[in-house]
Amino acid sequence: MLLLLVAYGWLFVYFERLNNPNELVRVYAARSLAEHGSWLIGRRELRGGRFVDEGPIDSEWGYVNDKALTCDDPRARPPACAGRLFAAKAPAASLLGAPVLAVLRLFGPVQKTAAVLVLRWVLVILPSVAFWILLRRWMIDQNVPGPAALTCMLSGALGSLSLTYGQMFAGHQMAALALGAAFLCAFWGEFKPAWCGFFCALAVALEYPSAPAAAIVAGAALLYHRRGAARLVLGALPWVLVLAQFHRSAFGAPWSTPYSHLENPEFVRDIAPGFMGISGPSWERVYGSLLSPWLGLFFWAPWTVLALLAPGWLRRFSLVPFAIVGYYLVFQITHALWRSGWVIGPRYITPVVPFAAISLSLILREAPRLLPVAQGLGAAGILATGLASSVCQGFPPEVMNPLREVVAPLLAHGFVPRNPLQALGVPGLWSALPYFAALGFALFLLLRRSLVAVAIAAAVTALQWGAPEKPERDAARFLSEQWPQPPPGSKRF
Repeated sequence: MLLLLVAYGWLFVYFERLNNPNELVRVYAARSLAEHGSWLIGRRELRGGRFVDEGPIDSEWGYVNDKALTCDDPRARPPACAGRLFAAKAPAASLLGAPVLAVLRLFGPVQKTAAVLVLRWVLVILPSVAFWILLRRWMIDQNVPGPAALTCMLSGALGSLSLTYGQMFAGHQMAALALGAAFLCAFWGEFKPAWCGFFCALAVALEYPSAPAAAIVAGAALLYHRRGAARLVLGALPWVLVLAQFHRSAFGAPWSTPYSHLENPEFVRDIAPGFMGISGPSWERVYGSLLSPWLGLFFWAPWTVLALLAPGWLRRFSLVPFAIVGYYLVFQITHALWRSGWVIGPRYITPVVPFAAISLSLILREAPRLLPVAQGLGAAGILATGLASSVCQGFPPEVMNPLREVVAPLLAHGFVPRNPLQALGVPGLWSALPYFAALGFALFLLLRRSLVAVAIAAAVTALQWGAPEKPERDAARFLSEQWPQPPPGSKRF
């Protein structure tokens, strides 16, 4: 628990100048709910021939992107209209964040940076740590050997999307946790249909693309236990009502989502191809999403490729996690927004991680000789994702090899995010020593007993760092300029 707490919580990876819309628009909506009891986060007005966004939160915290717009004129269509502005996100994260910010208000006016920090800790970091500990316990209860369970937990928690987005108040990791909790309620000990339904619906209310994965978990649970359908539906009802109320109050109908009311013309253009952004896969999407150094899942979390072996080793309901992995991979390579913007790995499929870890643990139970391979690949994932997550939460899309173009230069110049030791004046990388020590201890736990694992980790790490790069350092220089002030002991670019 201490290892995970330090890894997830030591560094406050937040740069206000980047104005991350994926996170902040949810924070704005949470504050609006806490202070005004409304989903509304502002208005768009036509002034002097141009549209201007305004509202009490915008006036204090500034403009934020990624909003949905409901036109005052029913004949008009966004984005070319005046009207009400809402977060263009599923509503659950903001709803869960509202009481947290209401408590924070008791200590004075809510500051944006403080709101982000508290929301991350209460709703993402602490639940992530608890989830990975519980998941390891589930693996052991399924007769997965202890070293294999530890390997899957450490690889999933520290060598994947889970680490990066487990430090951000966004729907990606929260949906992963909700789906994982639904799975545990269905397949750990006594079946808990009401809680399974609750968490399945919560996952959808956190991120709409979770719906097929939630259906897989719920359907498999009902088929396996052959009872509990009514209680599962009743458990899902609260979040179904939240979705219906949000959609109706914001967009006029319970079935109308923010996707059909996007206010940003570029986002409308991006999601236009296909049906709701879904179209046929291409080699560019497959390579970019799975293998490329700038985005690929198997590049940043190479251990996840082993989850694809599940059909060769597992049968019947043991394949449920693999089915969810398969769904998310298909979603990623068929979606118009597969490139995902500023990212470390394909962020839209963060919920793939716990189910890849579950699948891998069950495979290792049946094929223990694969353990050194899993340990080596897991260690390579921890090195890549852990080091990348120590400097930022996403790289500009033009970067070809983030490890060499951004991560290495920033660390070499002593740029690490805010942390307790840095606040005390400890210089450069020394302030991040507890974080790197946590990663190092995780690597020790994975590699201490197998030279094969060490060799695999070394080979994969060499491939990751040897991938082609662009010679320019513009992205590293730009990111270094986003620090509120240069860290003590850092060197300017």
